[in-house]
Amino acid sequence: MSDLRDIDRRGVLGLGLSGLASTIGWAQTARAVAIPLGIDDLLDSAALAYGTVGHSVVVLRRGQLVYSRHSGLSDRETGAPITDRSAYPLFSISKLFVIAELLKAHSAGRIDLDKPLGAIRAGLPSAWAGITLAQALAHVSGLPDYIPDHVEPTQDEALAAIAALPLRFTPGTRNDYNQTNFLFARMALEQATGKPLKALVERQFQSIGMSRTGYHVEGQPSLADLVSSYRPAPGRVRPPLPYVSPSWPAYTFGSRGVFTTVPDLVRWSQALIAGRVVPLDALLASWAPFSMPSGTAAWHTHGWEYYRHDDVTIVGHGGDVRLVWRHFFRTMDPDDSATVIYLDNGGRTTFDRHRLATLVADRVMPGAARQGEEQEEVLSQGLASDRWEQAVAAVAATMPPEQLEATVNRVGYDAMNILDADAALPAFRWNVDRFPRSSNAYDSLGEAYRAAGQLGRAKESYQRALALDPSSERLKAILYELGQSSSDR
Repeated sequence: MSDLRDIDRRGVLGLGLSGLASTIGWAQTARAVAIPLGIDDLLDSAALAYGTVGHSVVVLRRGQLVYSRHSGLSDRETGAPITDRSAYPLFSISKLFVIAELLKAHSAGRIDLDKPLGAIRAGLPSAWAGITLAQALAHVSGLPDYIPDHVEPTQDEALAAIAALPLRFTPGTRNDYNQTNFLFARMALEQATGKPLKALVERQFQSIGMSRTGYHVEGQPSLADLVSSYRPAPGRVRPPLPYVSPSWPAYTFGSRGVFTTVPDLVRWSQALIAGRVVPLDALLASWAPFSMPSGTAAWHTHGWEYYRHDDVTIVGHGGDVRLVWRHFFRTMDPDDSATVIYLDNGGRTTFDRHRLATLVADRVMPGAARQGEEQEEVLSQGLASDRWEQAVAAVAATMPPEQLEATVNRVGYDAMNILDADAALPAFRWNVDRFPRSSNAYDSLGEAYRAAGQLGRAKESYQRALALDPSSERLKAILYELGQSSSDR
């Protein structure tokens, strides 16, 4: 298959220039349902639908480079393309390098991951002191978050600003990703090694030959070849707006701060998979699930994002909702793997980059994506490009009714979470039209109307849901609450 060549394509997407998605060819979108797209087609379809300014994508199969591509613009004003020299801010993907240092220290016996936070820093609130480093790395600590509301000039001031805040939940009982967890990860690592994080991680970079990678405080001074960042304009109906990231102090480097190029990130990824960054047995052990009291796996383990379906385990991390590093492997055969690096600099709308990266992986490692994920992406692109009716018609022709309702419902909730309630309404409305006997379809539509502030319509939808499921105490409670509210605003 031609997509599996070692290639480096550099093209400029015309739609990346404008950020508009109105001219997406429907033939591309529909074809995603009928037959598998190649990686180029998948990425181009997504870039057109979401108005991405520029992106870089790399795929490794069993640690070997099988696909590499830059497309679009590093800067819309100058027309500069993205190239191998383009420097990306990694934001929270920077945590991967901290994780690697923690695993190395743990493997060498220098750090105990079950160490309580009270042993890492004295004077913590009593509710914090017994939380373990492992719980922090799994984001089940319940700690309040110091980013973005309590970033102070110094670490001491940041911790003081949140010390009086209550825990978000009893430690170990829920997942709640936050940056305070990695503030403690950095402190624990520096305490265990006696060296500053920056020095530890930059030595990691040097050992692999990552000559264009390092920590950097945004804007002090500007980096050469730095990609420009963009954010959606209000309403997502105009080209994206330039965005300058806040310049946060160096003590936040446990959570962010690394800038790199695609070739350097490939070097690190290959070294990691080969066991040259962390001993391979320690690395594989860190990819075991972190169990919750319910017996389910947490969404993170040892700092890695963690997900499993069928025979596939997925680990990695995202950054600033537009950067993804994901490693996929057969749970019983970790050598059977694919690694996807997806980086972009923003666009007309936000979307699920993790799903896109997963579908890229599925092109070289069948089964990397769960069932229905391809169709969800087609529907999401349809919502984003004002081609919902065509997209849902194409998907509906390939899917049994019970699966279709659930898939459309899931895409609607994705749109609510990633965009807003108004963006989700076409999906939920379609479901109630197609499945008028479904209480759940009306329930979801009611939730979207309620989130959009259309309380009268929300009440009507919930009433229809209750009529179809008269025993639902939850629906009765919602309607009682709405009855206490004013009508449509």
